[in-house]
Amino acid sequence: MNPSFLPPDDLPCWVPGDLELCWEFNDIVSRLFYNSCDEQTQNLLSKCGWNLTTGRDGLTLVLICPKNGLTWQILKSLETVSNHLHQLGKQARIRIYPPPQSGTPLEVIV
Repeated sequence: MNPSFLPPDDLPCWVPGDLELCWEFNDIVSRLFYNSCDEQTQNLLSKCGWNLTTGRDGLTLVLICPKNGLTWQILKSLETVSNHLHQLGKQARIRIYPPPQSGTPLEVIV
């Protein structure tokens, strides 16, 4: 049964260790993603802030770009990045944040 269809009162309670397990799981998935990437993609990721989380909606890769040129490099390599994400799950999205005052965030469902 999918727990998202249950009313909130019927969902199991979180115990203190659940949050730590979620953090650890996200950390492991992030390492798997990074290690599955080719060298060019790893270099691109190392130039920006990034975070990979898991949830009911699948994987979400958040990329924070410090420079506009880096934003364009990421946009050019979206297909490659999405292929690496699909190795870990069927549903994924990429959220790209440009530098401050440089535009609005972009979210792509892959």
